[in-house]
Amino acid sequence: SGRESLSENAGMLFIFPSPARQNFWMKDMKFPIDIIWIRGDKIIGVAENAPLPITGQELEIYSSPEEADRVLEINAGKAREWGVKVGGRIEL
Repeated sequence: SGRESLSENAGMLFIFPSPARQNFWMKDMKFPIDIIWIRGDKIIGVAENAPLPITGQELEIYSSPEEADRVLEINAGKAREWGVKVGGRIEL
């Protein structure tokens, strides 16, 4: 949050000490993103094009569909462009 943008093929990886239900929101975001939930090396969920918050409205919470130990945020549209799908494997 607070950044003007991400580089074209960049992202932000959040690593958690143990799997748990992970919740994210778009507070102070200035551009839409795709959110990818990961457990181990398996993609367990994808939220595409999480929109910017609307002033005066309550922030939407994006939750992992099950326990995740990593979450990757990338530029909106990249998950589709790169063929990211639930059940796919990811190598970081």
